[in-house]
Amino acid sequence: MKLNALTLVVALALPGAALAADVFRWVDERGQTVYGTQVPPQHRVRAVPADAPLPPGTSACEARWHRYLASAACFDQYRVVGGGLKPEAYRRCTEVPQPDPCT
Repeated sequence: MKLNALTLVVALALPGAALAADVFRWVDERGQTVYGTQVPPQHRVRAVPADAPLPPGTSACEARWHRYLASAACFDQYRVVGGGLKPEAYRRCTEVPQPDPCT
């Protein structure tokens, strides 16, 4: 019984982990952190998966914004014309509410 529960947990975790690897973050020419699935060629060397650890010294507020922006980038992959979302977006992405601005 324990083995089946462990197998289920691993099976459910893998699709999310695989998808998270498809969303990247990088710093653009203006010093802004960008999240997306299509990394421009000039940023491919420095792009990391969005779920990679954040740099040391990242504030709690910045971490909340990181989770929100990574979530938005994931959902962007499933947008359709007119602004709707494909149903699988909710199975593959974690919905994160927009945090308050950092002060």
